[in-house]
Amino acid sequence: MIHHNEFQAIVLAGGKGSRMTELTAGTPKCLLPIANVPMIWYPLQILERSGFKEAIVIVSEPTKSDVSAALDKLGLKIKIEIVGIPGAEDLGTADSIRLIHEKIYTDILVISCDLITNVDLSEILNLYRKHNASITALMLPVPKVPDDFVTPGLKNKQKPEIDLIGIDNNTRRLMFLASASDFEETVTFSQRLLNKYASFVVHSKLMDTHLYIINKWVLDFLIFNKNFTTLKGELLPYIVSKQYSKPKQSIDDKTSIVQEDLKEDIFRFAREKPLNELIRKMSAFNDHSNDLEEAYHGDVIRCYAHVSYGKFGLRANTIQMYHLANAKISELWNINDKNVDRLSLPLSISNTATVHSTQMQECRVDDNSLIQEKTSLKHSHIGPNSVVESKTRISQSVIMGHVTIKQRCVIHNCILCNGCIIEEGTELKDCLVGAQHVVTSGSQHSREVLTEADRLIEI
Repeated sequence: MIHHNEFQAIVLAGGKGSRMTELTAGTPKCLLPIANVPMIWYPLQILERSGFKEAIVIVSEPTKSDVSAALDKLGLKIKIEIVGIPGAEDLGTADSIRLIHEKIYTDILVISCDLITNVDLSEILNLYRKHNASITALMLPVPKVPDDFVTPGLKNKQKPEIDLIGIDNNTRRLMFLASASDFEETVTFSQRLLNKYASFVVHSKLMDTHLYIINKWVLDFLIFNKNFTTLKGELLPYIVSKQYSKPKQSIDDKTSIVQEDLKEDIFRFAREKPLNELIRKMSAFNDHSNDLEEAYHGDVIRCYAHVSYGKFGLRANTIQMYHLANAKISELWNINDKNVDRLSLPLSISNTATVHSTQMQECRVDDNSLIQEKTSLKHSHIGPNSVVESKTRISQSVIMGHVTIKQRCVIHNCILCNGCIIEEGTELKDCLVGAQHVVTSGSQHSREVLTEADRLIEI
């Protein structure tokens, strides 16, 4: 295993999950269970098996103790420093990184807590190293949602956010990055970009995973420039667009930075180290063949995209993607992977769970849960300290912690959040039940969100 002292890993886990408030009203987003382990386990596991010995986890200050307690139970070997930021749930991703800049002294790998993937990070790290890049981003094919997949509680299918990602096929240069929602009908490219790259592909079926390797000079630029609040929406598109610009004037060390417009004068920060520049000029390497210009055409800002096909990956940042992750994780997480032993999920049935059922198929049951006799459970995840009483049938569902399901209930394709109670004789199909909610006995519900409205109100 390679130890990465040249990079610091940062896990962004302070978001409040604004697109899945029905789930996060009772649980921090990063602690939502996927296959009975907190969501944040997945990016940390990927970092650990890729050779990272340490990681900084950014959370909102009020959730710091809960996240710390959850991580202590996961048995990870990677050393974790949890940094709580007041108001982090309302800050952008760039803001959060700016606030911890004093802890950063190298290039960084930034990963979102909701990224669920089995990608080998060595490939993206090597692409970054090869070109001494400014930013390198991981892209994956947009996850395919089966036609018969129904998202609990939602009447209509959610339309995924579409990224427009321009990549040069020969060099893997990331040339364009934007959201399709930013454009009405047409997309315009600068003449400078078209002059330099006559042939490239704009992808609409790739997903920006929010995993980036970022050069230290970009962080320095971000610290001084507080106009950028987000990485994906603001900083990255700006850096990508500046690849085709040149300094307006020569820059020397005597010129005062205070006197310059820092947003425009990014080249004050994007300086190539003299030794790197000398090596590049002495090398025979060239990243293009259509002219006799020097490698990279002299660009000091260079962005790249690593596209990993044939790997599983999604961002569990909506109810649909969260439910899909739980539905597919067991079959996709370990499949055809040389590191299967390092990727293995925790035990299917906890040693402290009590299971009397003889009809269980591909289920996970967490600590201290009780499954009584004469129950049938299929393709479901049962969280900790939950109770499933007799003569109950559960299929294709996510049951979080401290949930009580009384006798003679039928639960199909549902998400039951922490502490909810499903009373006797209830039938739920394709429903989402909010935290602490009580579903009255004998009721029948289909394609509904069952929760107290005031729990979803953002203050």
